[in-house]
Order: sequence, then C-alpha cells, then structure tokens
Amino acid sequence: MTTTTTRPGLAAATDEWLAKKLMEAGFGGPDCDFPDCSNARAPRPEGKSGPPPKYCVQHNNPRDRQIAYRARKALEKERAAQPEPVLVQQAVARGAREEQVLATLLPRVLTALEAVQQGQQAGADTTAVAAHIAEVNTAADERVRQAEERREEAVRDAGQAREEAARSEEAAAQARAEQQAAQMEAATALREAADADARATADRAALDELSDTHRQLRDEHHELSGKHEELSGRHQELERTHAALASEHGSLRTEHGRLQGEAQVLRERVKELSGQKARLEEDQRRTAAELAAAQTENTGLTAQLGELRQHREELKAQIERQAGQLEDERVRHRREVQTLRGQLDEARAAAPRADGPSEDESAPGTEDDQVPTGTQDGPATDDDSDEAPDSTEPAFPAAIVDLGRHGGSGWSLMRRDPGWDTWTVLRDGETAGSIQPKHSLLGNSLLGWTARTSHSIPLSPYRDKYFPNREQAAGAVIRDGLRRAANAAPVAVAAAFAALDEPTQEAVVAAVIPLATATPERGGRLAQLPRTVREAALRTALRVPSDQDLDHLTALDAQALGRSKQARHFLTALQDLRPAEAQEETGPVDLGTIGGRAWRLEPDPAYLGGYRVLADGTEVGAITPVRRRKTDTVRWTAEHRRRTLGRGPAHAGRETAAQAVITAEDAWVPLPPLDDGAYRRIPAGLRSDLYGAAGRIDLRRGRLAQIQPGAYRQQLHAAIGQARRTATGHIRGQHLAVLLDIAREDLGAPGSTPADRLYEVIQDIRAVLVSGADTT
Repeated sequence: MTTTTTRPGLAAATDEWLAKKLMEAGFGGPDCDFPDCSNARAPRPEGKSGPPPKYCVQHNNPRDRQIAYRARKALEKERAAQPEPVLVQQAVARGAREEQVLATLLPRVLTALEAVQQGQQAGADTTAVAAHIAEVNTAADERVRQAEERREEAVRDAGQAREEAARSEEAAAQARAEQQAAQMEAATALREAADADARATADRAALDELSDTHRQLRDEHHELSGKHEELSGRHQELERTHAALASEHGSLRTEHGRLQGEAQVLRERVKELSGQKARLEEDQRRTAAELAAAQTENTGLTAQLGELRQHREELKAQIERQAGQLEDERVRHRREVQTLRGQLDEARAAAPRADGPSEDESAPGTEDDQVPTGTQDGPATDDDSDEAPDSTEPAFPAAIVDLGRHGGSGWSLMRRDPGWDTWTVLRDGETAGSIQPKHSLLGNSLLGWTARTSHSIPLSPYRDKYFPNREQAAGAVIRDGLRRAANAAPVAVAAAFAALDEPTQEAVVAAVIPLATATPERGGRLAQLPRTVREAALRTALRVPSDQDLDHLTALDAQALGRSKQARHFLTALQDLRPAEAQEETGPVDLGTIGGRAWRLEPDPAYLGGYRVLADGTEVGAITPVRRRKTDTVRWTAEHRRRTLGRGPAHAGRETAAQAVITAEDAWVPLPPLDDGAYRRIPAGLRSDLYGAAGRIDLRRGRLAQIQPGAYRQQLHAAIGQARRTATGHIRGQHLAVLLDIAREDLGAPGSTPADRLYEVIQDIRAVLVSGADTT
C-alpha cells in the first residue's frame, strides 16, 4: 500500500472554509500551490487591490505559475481517469488537524449559539419566533452533540489504530484503513457541523432580519404614535379654528346680504347709466353723421349759393319787368275806371234819384281801394281771371301727419291739396320746410324724397341723393330746424293741453285730425261743423291750441258729432282734455279742524281738477274727479297714503271723497321711529314668512317695474331685495319702514297670489311692530 501525507496547508489550499478557519485559529495561511512546495503563500503587496497571491515568494513568477498550472491540469486528467486513493497518512494528518480546528471552534460555536439564542430570546416579539429559535437551537445542539460523539469515536479509533500499529506492523494496514474510515467519518461530521454552522448562520441572519424588522416596526409604531398625538393636537386646533370660522362665516353672510342689497341698487344704477351711455353714444354717432352730412352739404351749398345769387339777379330783372307791366296795367285800369265812373255819373243823372244812399255812397273809397286783390302784390296771372274763393275763408288741409314733440316744439306734416305731392313741415304751426317725393322720368317708380328748409336750402342724406322714405326726409327738416333758433315769440298753448303727457297729447292730436281734414265727401257730419270749431281742431292738430279752442272742442257732444268711429275717438280724447266738469272752487279749500288736526284741500298740479289732502300741512292723500264718458256724472276717487279707498271712482262728490281720506287717516297708526328697539324684536317666524313671500315677487315686470315716482320705486326694490336675502337676519329700519307703509296696489295686479301673500305678511309684521313699540 502506498502511503502519502497531505500537509494541512496544502489541504487548506483547496478548501476555502478550512483556510478561513486556520487563519482564525492562528495556524497560518495555506501553502503554496506549486507542486511539492510547503512554503506559505506570499502576502498581498501594500497599496494593491485584488485577491492575495496563491504562490510563495520563490515561485510567485510567471514561469513557475505556468508549471504549476500544467501540473494541476495533468493531475485533474489523471484523477478524472481513476479515483484518487486515500492515503492513511493524509487521513491521519487531516484528522489531527481537524481535531485541533474543532477543539478550537467548538467553544466559539457554543458561545455564538448561546449569544444567538440569547439575542433571539431578547429580540423575539411573538411566541412563534421564540419557538422557531428554540427548535433551531435544539437541532443545532443535537448536530453538535452527534459531531462530538463521532469525533470522540474517531479519536478512540485513531488511538486504537496507533496502538495496533505499535504492537504489530501487520495490523497497520487495517488500523490505517479503520483510521481512514474514522477520518472520513470525522470529515463527514465536520462537514455536517459546517452545514449546521451555515444553517445557524442563516437562522441568525433570519433572526437579525426579524430583529431589524421588529425594530423598524417598533420605530414606525413610535413614529405613528407621535404623529397620532400631533394629529390629535392639530385636530383640536382645527376644531377651534372651525368654530371661529363658523362665527366669522355667519357675520360674513350678514355682511354679504347687506352688500347684495347695495349691489342690487348699484346694478340698477349701472343699468340706468348704461342706458344713458348708450343713448349718449347714439346721439354722438348721430351728431357725427349729421356733422359729416353738414360738411358734405356745405361743400355743395357754396356752389348753390352762387347759383341762387345768379337766380336772384334774374328774378330782380324779371320783377323789374313785371313792375313795369304792373304800372302799365294800373294806368290802363285807372283809365277804365274813370271811363266807367263817367258812364255811371251820366246814368245817375238820367235816372230818377231814389230815397236813401246808394251802394256807392255807402262804401266810398279811393282808386287804390278799388284795386282787385290779385293786383295788389304782384302781376295779374291767368288764375286771377278765374273766380277765386273767398280769401276770408281759408281752405282746410287734405291731410295732416303728427310728428310728435322735438326740442320743446310740436311738429307736423300737412298737405294742402289731395292732388299735390308736396308736404309742408310745420313747427308750432309755422312753416319750417317742405318735403316732396321724387319720381323717375316715366313716373312709374319712386326714387326717394327730397327735403328743403324754410329758406329753400335743399337737404340730402349722407352719401346719397334722396331720402328713402317720408319720415326720414321730415326728420332731416326737424334736425335742421332744431339747430336753428325758434321764433322769437312762441305760440301760446293752452295750459290744459301742455299739462298732458306725450302719449295723451298724441292720442288727442290723432283724434282731432279727422275733424280738421274732414270734407263733405268723406267727413260726413264732421265737415258740417262750424268753421270756428274746424279751425280750433286744425290748431289742436298742429299742437298749438288756445284755451278758446279747447272750449270750442269740449263743448261738442255726441249729438253734434254723430255716431261715427272718428266721433267716438274724438269724445274719448275730450275726456283727457277735461276729465271733469269745472268746479266752482279752483283754489285751496279749508275744511276746518277735525279730530284736533287742521285739514285743507289744495289743487294738485299733477292732475287737472284734482286736490291734495293736507293734515296740519302734511300731505296724507289725494282726491281726483273722473268721468268715463261725457254724458256720465262726475265721480271722485280717494287715495290715502298710496292706498286707493274703494274700487274705482266710489265717491259721489268732493266732500265725500275728502271725508273718506280723513276717516282713513284717523284709523291709521304710524310706525315707531327707526331707532326703536321693536324693529329688532320681530319674531323669527314672521321674518321667515317675509323671506318666503318676498322671494316670489318679480321686480322686473308688472306694477313693481313701472311704479312712479322713480325714487319710490328704487326704495321699494331695495326693501324687497333686502327681505329676500336671508330668512334669519334683521332687516334695516329704513327698508322695513318702506315695506310696512306700502299699498296693496303697489305690489301687483288685483288677484295676484304672491302680492296678496306678501301684503298679508307685511300687515302681520306691522301689527306686531306697532303693538310692541317702545315709543308711542
């Protein structure tokens, strides 16, 4: 049998774990990898990284490394071809060396295991981890105990082998074989111990990982606990902040309601200002267009002025010629008159003289007085020879069109003859210009309308030759007239007509025009009325009636006018001119002292024939006469603090209507002053009812959108807007006072459910407010 010995350093060269353990045990590093070299490996050079050399200092060169590499490859091929025999000496040496390693490592392993067990027991958080560590410790102890038993058996076997080798050389082979087997078992036990150590290391790593996880969870728990406490503090702070914000929100809602009320008033003011701005911009654009048109017209007027001057010279020459012809005609006429007078004198001398003065004696005159009317101011024309109508009876116009009031004057269009196309533009009855349609050469199409001022100055539209219609042509004349000064002596217009508003004036003029333009062919009975009445109607149609003209018109009745449609409209218009019969007393009326208060009636300037009712100098109501038709009896309406007493004209006379106002004033209870505390003690239920009822009122249409005067309408809209903003807040005294004194008629039409409900709630609040006032 061939026996070889393997050095521990050489064995450690191929076993990294054994080399590591030898280094830790202080036995030196592994041997050189060069064949048959027992020197230790060379150390790593200082300042150089990488793995340490595998050869000693003598063989750490490229040539020896190549020799060792080739020998190692040849040995690997030989081992691959046949199994390597296990030498007894190698096994004995390895066993001895491993015994020393195990003897050194076992206390360390036990100490490490105890430390691991103690660390596991100290770091475990759950029963499962403790049980797992105990199981791992038990298994490791069992493996260590088995490895120790096998090591002791191997030691005993090695001793027996050495004793048998000493006794007998013959038993050496058997002893070496048995020792080799023991070495193999020891190596196996050692490897099992290494495996147990590896598993213990893995368990320790798992335990460390669990410990780290536990520490992380514990740290996270502490961190979450701190965050929880911090969040609890923040939550309490947020609750306090929320309470403060809720209180501030309530105050802000109250302020928001007030600001909304002011914003509503401001929005209405902005709308009004926007309308005014739009109108001003429209006026500015219109003025700019008119200025451009005037500049364009001015360019042509210079040329027309030259033409007019030339035409004036021609007219002067023609007038001089006609003046000469007129003078010749007058000489001829005087001669004929003298001839006729001589013939008349001869005839009077031949005829017997009768009693009384003759026609010529009763109306003596000079020669100039006998000149016909047609030859007074100009030459005789062909029309002078025809029978002309009486100059004292002017013909009435064929058509009149009312253009309304502009610049404080009344404007009208008038056409004298039905066959004429020219319309005269009148301003307060005076000629301000004329307009005329312009037809094509064939006369079958209308090109437009031309316009001229009273000074025969033509007017034309901007960038065009003709006006498209009659209204625009008349508008150009009106604008030209407004740029000129009115007559120095304005026409006196009846006060009753001037007191009417524009729609009523338009209705009166429209009703009077048929009477002013009536003819026997199409006017019926209207054309048969006296001339004074017709002339009064004409001046009224031209918006310049006098008091005498209105007296003539209002004296007419249905019997004189007939039953035509125009007559009915005319009678309806007369009611606007004189709504009631003239009263005996037109000035103030003193009613005396009633109930401790001085009562007085004063004429109402806003309504002809009406009176304002004053109590101690304060206006508390008004009474107005009404007559639906001319044949009806005059009745009176009574109004107390914007409330109509009764339905329609319910009072037979002035005294009865005034007494109704006095009775209503005696029963009326005034509101307390605005600084009274009762305004803040209105029950919440009534405030809620007021909020609901006010929210159903529409301020944009109906009576509330048109109520007059404008200042009262703005106050009423602001009060209702304040009432509909909040159901719990208090309404200001000035707004509530406007609502509590409102009349039912101001809230809407009769039968309106929202208006009735709001008025009912207002009356309930008024009753509570008056009864709970601090001051009487």
